[in-house]
Amino acid sequence: MNNKLKTAWIEDDKSRKACYRKRKICLLKKLNELTILCDVSAFLIIYGPEKDELVVWPSRPVVQELLEKFLRLPLADQCRKMLDQKAYLKERAAKIEEQIRKAKKKNHEMKMKDILHKIQEGKPLSEFETSDLVDFILFLEEKMLEIQERVELLEQHVPQGAGEKEKGKEIENNAVNIPRNENITGGICSSNNMGENEKSGFRLMGVDIKVGHVLHEGNNGGTQK
Repeated sequence: MNNKLKTAWIEDDKSRKACYRKRKICLLKKLNELTILCDVSAFLIIYGPEKDELVVWPSRPVVQELLEKFLRLPLADQCRKMLDQKAYLKERAAKIEEQIRKAKKKNHEMKMKDILHKIQEGKPLSEFETSDLVDFILFLEEKMLEIQERVELLEQHVPQGAGEKEKGKEIENNAVNIPRNENITGGICSSNNMGENEKSGFRLMGVDIKVGHVLHEGNNGGTQK
């Protein structure tokens, strides 16, 4: 199996020059193929390891013509998608950070779904870490907010003058794209049946989840914190 060549300075002078000659031929071949296959103009200038060695492709007149054509462009067009080493590394770092952020978000959602699954299976809330329950509540509140924003958006498309029944049917018909979590049972607990000082939340398998509170309903019909 061929080992991948490490991109680093080759200390041995003979090996370095041999690598340069091999890669130079490959680069010229690929650039020639690119101009033919994609019908684009391109040129190449390589300053070799020897002081007097200068590679110009395809020819000096063509290179001079393309350079003049490029310099006649507006400065904004010249700099478009142009990157130096610092800008390139900065762009790469930003992309990697975005990938890490997405991976963390995905892992967090999987963890929250696992907690919800365990609650449905009957695991007592006292066996969860407090930090996990806090994260779980914030996760549900975020999903509730997304659904509320989606409902408000759908309500904007309901014709004016429609009755409450017609509005409900219109919203229901337009809500096919609203993400649904089949693991969430029951409905949304509003402040009408929880008291004026308590905010809305979800009811999961006998558990009322509200902003800042996790209440578990006991067998006697009472409520325990």
